[in-house]
Amino acid sequence: MGFYIGGGILYFVLLLTLGILCLRKGHWVMFIIGFFLPLFWLIGAVLGPTGAASRPAV
Repeated sequence: MGFYIGGGILYFVLLLTLGILCLRKGHWVMFIIGFFLPLFWLIGAVLGPTGAASRPAV
């Protein structure tokens, strides 16, 4: 029973982390689609940053 609770918590933390990484890299469309298909959060987190996200802040 504890394995399922721990696994659920780990799954939630990973999805939250991947979603935030996806947003920080500028993949906001993949972030929105990721609510329905969480695989897109993984893809968006692994891809490189977009041009707008890689520019230094002024």
